[in-house]
Amino acid sequence: MTLLSQIIQYAISGITSGSIYAIVGICWSTVFLISGVMNFATGEFVMLGGMLTWVFFDAGLGLAYAVILAITCTVLIAILLERIVIRPVRYPTEMTYMLITIASASVIKGIILITCGSETRTVKPFIEIEPINILGATLIPQAIVVTGVLVIVTLGLLWFFNYTLFGKALRASSINQIAASLIGVDVSKFRLFCFGLAGALGALAGIVITPIAFTGYNITPIAFTGYNIGLMAALKGLVVAIVGGWSIGGTVLAGLALGLVEGFVAGFISTGWKDALALSIMVLFLIFQTIDFSRRRRKIFP
Repeated sequence: MTLLSQIIQYAISGITSGSIYAIVGICWSTVFLISGVMNFATGEFVMLGGMLTWVFFDAGLGLAYAVILAITCTVLIAILLERIVIRPVRYPTEMTYMLITIASASVIKGIILITCGSETRTVKPFIEIEPINILGATLIPQAIVVTGVLVIVTLGLLWFFNYTLFGKALRASSINQIAASLIGVDVSKFRLFCFGLAGALGALAGIVITPIAFTGYNITPIAFTGYNIGLMAALKGLVVAIVGGWSIGGTVLAGLALGLVEGFVAGFISTGWKDALALSIMVLFLIFQTIDFSRRRRKIFP
């Protein structure tokens, strides 16, 4: 491959990966902004989407039916998580929520391991056409599906939050829950809705990446599904949500930027740096935020 084709190939890989990170980051944002819960079960929603699709598809259902059932089941699990595990907690703190969701993620992962085994799985691509050659680089159709899903999710959520009454009420709740409650907004129902939405988006992310390994072009770090893919998916989604300021637009930009950086680092330096890079970015970003907050605090309280 020429240098130009390598650059294009790594950019394609980065955009595909970044699209997944952005969708998972939006899952984090929708739950955290409304409920204040750092939902570490987010990665398991991604895993459930892919694994349940494989389960239903392997059972003989058509791919479309398998996808619909997988998303529906993941949404129900997310709703049950909020109803049974999160809501009953008395005198909650952020640390309590973190521990509860980490434990819930471990339970979900264990159930999938016991029932489905430890092997990685894949399903056939949504679009079964030959890969596209772009100046010597290979673009597989499933990568287009991944990026297209991000575009649809982003535009759909921006429209929902800005132009619907329910979406505006959700935004109001994220800004000030007490004030929203005083004007009649049922914040608890909104929190339940956001968990369900996060479950749907996480499942969708897991579904669209699962067929990539089927093509033989494993260009993303989690281009298959299995019981153990949730942790890294969740952590990278958390990174882009934090860097993006918990907003949809910021999260999308941060996700694509992280994916591109990972793609070029893996291509020109080493694939071993991909995961370490994302976590290093999060640590450095949090350190700089803490330093900046301390400086501003000293100006206010010298």
